Amino acid sequence: MPDVCDFRLASNLVANCANPSVAGLRNNGYIINFDDIDFENSVRDTSNPNIITSLVLLSGKRAYNIYVPGKTPFSGTKKSLVTGTYRNKFSKDVSIVILDNGPDVAKNVIDQLANGTFVVVLENKFAGADGKNTFEIYGFEAGLTATAMDDDKYSEETDGGWSCTLQETGAPSSGLYLYNTSIAATRQSLASLVAGS
Repeated sequence: MPDVCDFRLASNLVANCANPSVAGLRNNGYIINFDDIDFENSVRDTSNPNIITSLVLLSGKRAYNIYVPGKTPFSGTKKSLVTGTYRNKFSKDVSIVILDNGPDVAKNVIDQLANGTFVVVLENKFAGADGKNTFEIYGFEAGLTATAMDDDKYSEETDGGWSCTLQETGAPSSGLYLYNTSIAATRQSLASLVAGS
């Protein structure tokens, strides 16, 4: 007999009054080339597949830091339902501002973002009661690709730099989170990915 997907609610839909939700993202994030991830050795939590406990890169590969200053960094980052014929999926947008320009930025960042596929990890201001909500992963399932890039020399928001939107389409999960043991341990594992170790 074939497997049957069982889409039934498994929790109450209530507000957490003891630990209320907070909107927004922190200023720091991480970006990884999609093809640099070792998907076979990256590990999902056995009790909750929406948690990735170990994000592994291929040998010699590394992650890169993203920093967006201001009170509303990564503004425009969102997730949306996309209805399908047989199953609904999700579209996930990540908005990045690059407050820099020039030939090196064009070569090493902009041209790559325009044509590559990526995974981004962002830090929510709301960590949740157990911290598992802190680090959210975008692009892990289908990859993020650029859908909009603008360099408005007179933009007050980008100061002559770039604004970029990356989008993942057809993601089967509404949200994936990186968490292993604690927030501090997870942050350290992300730092090790940037270091390339």
